[in-house]
Order: sequence, then C-alpha cells, then structure tokens
Amino acid sequence: MAMRPRPGAKLATRGLTPSMEGARRRSGRRRAVASLGLISATLACRPQPSPGGASDEPSYTAEDPGEAASPEGTSEVEAPPRPEGVIYRSELHRATQDGSPAYLTGALSPEPYRPQGRFEGWVITRLWPQDPELCAPGCDLQPGDIILSVNGSTLQTPEDLSNLLARIDEIESVDVRGIREGEYYERSYPVVADPG
Repeated sequence: MAMRPRPGAKLATRGLTPSMEGARRRSGRRRAVASLGLISATLACRPQPSPGGASDEPSYTAEDPGEAASPEGTSEVEAPPRPEGVIYRSELHRATQDGSPAYLTGALSPEPYRPQGRFEGWVITRLWPQDPELCAPGCDLQPGDIILSVNGSTLQTPEDLSNLLARIDEIESVDVRGIREGEYYERSYPVVADPG
C-alpha cells in the first residue's frame, strides 16, 4: 500500500543514473501512451482561483434594472463571470477531443513518476502544443506537475484511462491528488454545463 503524503509535505525524489533513466523512459512510454490525458485536459481548461476569491474581471453596474452597463456605455449584456474552480463540459470535450485517450497522451506526453522504482503517477511534460489557447494563462496545470490520481484512480493502465473517458458525459467533478514543485495537493473541480 502506497503511503499518502500529507498536504503541504515536501517530497524528495532520487536521482537516476543515465542507464536507469533510459530504462525508465522505455518502459514508461509504453504505459504513458494511453494513461494520463483526462487529468491534464480537464485541469488545463480551468482557470486557477485568484487569492482571496477576487475576480480579475471588471464589474459594471446597470443604471436601469433592465439594462446592463458596459465599459463603453452601450446596452450590451455582459456574460456572467466564470465561476471559480469549474470546468465547462465543452472544455472537457475539447481537451479530450470527445474522449480520445490517444489525443490526450499525444498532447501532454506524460512520463511515469516512479520514485524508488515504483509507479505512483504521471509527470506532465507539455500542454497542448497544437492548441495553446486551451491552457491559456491562469490555468491550473503546469509542465512538471505530478498527477498521483484522478477520481481515485492512478490511471496506471491504458484501460484505466479508457474506462474514465468512456464516462466523459457523466463526470460531475474531477478530483485530483498531485505534487507541484514538491508540494502535495488535493483539489476538486466541478464539471458544469456551459453558460447559456
């Protein structure tokens, strides 16, 4: 049974010799080809919450209750601000190309995370080079992030990812355990319908 680090714990990784690194890459690539996409896809689409819950979006007040004010003083109705911490269902479909494991792993190029030789998760090595707007500034995913589990699964095998993606239209939240810059974290991202 793998030990679970406590939130905020610093984690150390052991350096690998060049021959160990080569073996890790060869064995890991085979498994990585179909195993991490959903995690990264969903997180990349979600803006990172701002400190203190403040929104970067400007706010405008309407002078007439039936009319929304805009910066130019026109009567255009502003879109509601994006709720913090959510993933829109259309973003999930876009990031996964409607549930394709091959698309996701190609876009993210995950590498196995194997401290002390034992698989424990996936290291994200890139973010959608063919669609950079998908993970625009403010998203909660970075190259180097280590994803330990999504919705309770380590997504260690291609079948694990395929099973998760088969339920893409039923997923109500994406619950993630991971490591960023040596810090352990747990986050939950609700999946919601697109705004009207």
